Amino acid sequence: MPFGEKHVLTDLSTGQRDPDHWEIGRLRTVEYFLDTRVLTYEPTLSLLAVGTASGLICVVGGPGVESLVQTPDGSPVKILQLAASTDKLLSVDERDRLHIWNLKDLTEPPKSTRFDHAINAVMLSPSHTHVFLALQSGEIRTYDLLCLKKSPYVIPNLWNMFQTKIASSVADPLHALPGCNIPVDLVAHPRDLNLIFVAFGGGVVLYDLSSRNILRAYELVIPAGAPGGGGYHQAEVLTHRWPSVTSVSIHPAGHFFAVGYADGCVAFWAVEDEDQPLMVRTSTDMDVNVINGEELENFLQNGGPSEERGTNLSERQPIYRVAWCGFPNSSDPRGGVTALVFLGGDRRNDPCRLTVYTMPALESPEPPASSGSKTGLHASIRKAMRLSVIPLETTYYLSSGSVYDFVLFPKSNPHFSGCWDPAALLFLTAASSDSRMVEARQFLSPKMMSPLPGTDAQNSSEHGDVIHELSATLEDMTLSGKEPLPMHVPSKLYSGLGGVSYAQLLTLQRGMHDVLVGQQPVPGDADLPIAGGSAWIDDKRLSELRLSRSHPRRILITCHCDLTVRFHDVSPQLLISSSTSPLQKNYPFAIHDLTIDLSCLPLSSALEVATVQLAPESLECIVLLKSGDLLVYRLNTTQVNPPIEIEGNKEFVLLGNIALRPGTRYHPFLMLPRSNVSLTCCALSDIGFVGIGYIDGSVAVIDLRGPSLLRPQRQKRQSKLLVRNQDADPVVSLTWTVSAVSMDAQLAVRLIASHESGSTEVFKIIRDSESSLYNFAQDVTRIEGLPNVMQGGSFVIDSQKGTAWRADRSRFAASLQTRDNNPARCFWVTASAKGARCMLDISGERISKVEWNSKKNKVGHVQVIEKNNSHVLVAFNDKPEAMVYSLPYLEHLHTFSLANVCENVMSVDETGDFIAARRHESGVLDQIVFGTLFKTRRVYDNPLVDLTSFHREIPPYPQPVSVGPPSLLGSWFRYGKPIMTGEQLDVLLAGPDRPIPPPNLTQTLQDTTSDDRSGVMKTMENARDGVYNRLNDALAERGEMLGNIEQRIDSLQQGSKDMVAQAKRLATEQSARRWFGF
Repeated sequence: MPFGEKHVLTDLSTGQRDPDHWEIGRLRTVEYFLDTRVLTYEPTLSLLAVGTASGLICVVGGPGVESLVQTPDGSPVKILQLAASTDKLLSVDERDRLHIWNLKDLTEPPKSTRFDHAINAVMLSPSHTHVFLALQSGEIRTYDLLCLKKSPYVIPNLWNMFQTKIASSVADPLHALPGCNIPVDLVAHPRDLNLIFVAFGGGVVLYDLSSRNILRAYELVIPAGAPGGGGYHQAEVLTHRWPSVTSVSIHPAGHFFAVGYADGCVAFWAVEDEDQPLMVRTSTDMDVNVINGEELENFLQNGGPSEERGTNLSERQPIYRVAWCGFPNSSDPRGGVTALVFLGGDRRNDPCRLTVYTMPALESPEPPASSGSKTGLHASIRKAMRLSVIPLETTYYLSSGSVYDFVLFPKSNPHFSGCWDPAALLFLTAASSDSRMVEARQFLSPKMMSPLPGTDAQNSSEHGDVIHELSATLEDMTLSGKEPLPMHVPSKLYSGLGGVSYAQLLTLQRGMHDVLVGQQPVPGDADLPIAGGSAWIDDKRLSELRLSRSHPRRILITCHCDLTVRFHDVSPQLLISSSTSPLQKNYPFAIHDLTIDLSCLPLSSALEVATVQLAPESLECIVLLKSGDLLVYRLNTTQVNPPIEIEGNKEFVLLGNIALRPGTRYHPFLMLPRSNVSLTCCALSDIGFVGIGYIDGSVAVIDLRGPSLLRPQRQKRQSKLLVRNQDADPVVSLTWTVSAVSMDAQLAVRLIASHESGSTEVFKIIRDSESSLYNFAQDVTRIEGLPNVMQGGSFVIDSQKGTAWRADRSRFAASLQTRDNNPARCFWVTASAKGARCMLDISGERISKVEWNSKKNKVGHVQVIEKNNSHVLVAFNDKPEAMVYSLPYLEHLHTFSLANVCENVMSVDETGDFIAARRHESGVLDQIVFGTLFKTRRVYDNPLVDLTSFHREIPPYPQPVSVGPPSLLGSWFRYGKPIMTGEQLDVLLAGPDRPIPPPNLTQTLQDTTSDDRSGVMKTMENARDGVYNRLNDALAERGEMLGNIEQRIDSLQQGSKDMVAQAKRLATEQSARRWFGF
């Protein structure tokens, strides 16, 4: 049939006219925590717990391991801990209620307990099963995590006891400052479970649990004339000062500790010397508790602090928290080089950061023979301790906002208050007035600064000296100047600068998906070491789950406020798992080596992403910024020759020399900077062409083969100054296709440019036979199309099959073959916010036109969706609804409500899957919903989770070490008593009447009396559960019997059919025998 003649058009939507073929549903929801308030990590279970201001608590582990609970009444989370010894999750909310969940089954309601006063701090240990709680009243209460009850052991207000004890010798009324008897921190001695440090506002108390005795009390006094934390710019310099304690942390050896104060200074105390600290320093000065005569004289000569001088130097922040980290970098039992991490202490105008001091190893000499006096600390030991708190170097961990708190990630050892050999550092920073974000950095272990004890350099051979020197040189070359690398946080913690501002769903063929995803290590080097628990989809859905092997692969593209574009694998194949083969990757799975970082590009204007496009075959990616800059990225799958600079090129900038993070697979190729004429839209093809539309109505094409910029020969660019708003007809939509048009039967590469007014130009791209370069053909097809075509609302599809005719490799190859006199025909479907139109062969007759069925609601997205070889046009409005229209006649078939699935649709793919988002008032997304129009036999269930399947062996509690060299016999720090074990401490705290912990969830009631109401209730609940269990067993047995009966009936029915067939066959044989006379 000639190309221009009319013929009957095929109905492409026959298989989708029945509404029963559609099932609207939600597949999976991804929540982003924008209100994180507290974090904690437990290395034995390898679990991270996150608490929010809305009362949600999320426990995150290995692949797919996520469990959510919420505090009663949604009260904000104030304190959060994980107890490895009892597999419990502990939370203290803003109402000061202690909630305890069982990690083995978080669906159980928590055990909630109230105390008489507010809870200020808690302390746990993996070596025992009790938790210490410091109350506002000053008391320390204990709670049994095994029996889930308060223990009788109570520690009174130790600071009041201390002040009462010294009241006779200290008569200064200013000494008892407000808040000095309120506890702020609790820390266990790192090498003796019997000892705890209790930090009050006034000082620190070392307490002996077994003897119930105060061993030491450490109170810092800044004498009159000493600068203290505020320096010589404060009016209180000439008075004694007692700065308030904020935090305390113990050196891993256990012989001295660091205390942070509200005036911004840190004091180092020897455990055996409560009279005078080893050193008091700020972030810039040492010995601020000692009078500086020269500075004090200047202060007095100037008549004290002046307002002018005070404003030049901003006030110092308090020390909010300190943590002393140890490392396995020495054979000396006292340990080697350590690191002191502290938050705060900076001036108000300093950068937001954490400070880490690398401290030298403790190398104190052997203590001299005792002279009979047991008081005080020997001068040689004190000197060695003082030298060990003078930093060797300082490292700053910069953050994007004010830091509220930080969490260390120990590699495996849960002791030393979770500060032993950390691999990562997680800190909580301010994103906005009501939002916080989580950042992660690699923790740099300090270098070994001195040789191991017992080594003698003079006795080593010359060869050994050379090897040692070479190794040290290589180590210095490797570590010198090294900065803490950023690490990846779980996707639930994307907020603030890391928050998601835009998301897009894309379907890929399996081969291209495998190329894009590549071989991803699980976990990667930059991933946090969170591997606890296991997750799997319910085995009952396994048969349906296996059907997802044949489903399309999908990629989620997200744009973030930190100027990154990230890619996530959301293919359903990731969810294929079972109880014996748990999930191996998270869903969504972040493909970190594909991340595009726009901050490394030479762009002067503020960056904000307008749109991202990914070519499904070539996997090239373009990023259009709202500033008008266009960036082209290429996947570094093979060795690609760098682009060649073209003489006289002033249109675009080649980006082959941009420094990137190691391992990055998407490399910037070129940038088309913004010009006088604003760029309005762009379109990426799979054959090396990028279409560009401008506000003045002009069109250009980037040929990535050169690269080169192509423009139509007769198209004149107008200056932005000459373009008036009433004259401009901006290009609003660009579509690449390889097809013919009604006026040109040749199969060719074409670019359809739709203008705001509806005027449309169809450009043909041809290849010059002489130069082998591509350019615009002179003839341009002009047609009157639909006004205001939305971006992504233009489709060219096969008139017989309904498949999309894109500018891909197969169709491009077909266009290079011999011209077909009778080519296949196509439909051009366009859609706007008001309606849609379908035209034959792009420039041919108009087949149909429709206005949307719902005029009150704005249509934001349209898509041609294929299901079982049938194609329909689906429009999504903001009600939200999905309106289905047939192709090519655009008959309205169905309208489905999406109200039970999502709020508004953000992106739709060709299979009917879509994503919807909920936007927070801060501008970032706090929820992404994965939905579909065809949910039948789709398994995206939340997995079953076992949070305790991964459980490292808890090592023994560290033993005390001598303050002297290892050769010293005995331990210097034992207080004359053997070291207490965790079991002994539990006995001490729980008392003699501690009940026997239940072996399982079914509790016996043999110790309860008949009038015990709670026992009766438990008995009734157990009886009810027993009845329910028997009923369930009976129902299951009945179902099994019915199934057996059904099988027998089927067998009898088949046997009857066989018997009838056999009877007929015998009758036929008998008739034949009679016929032949046998």
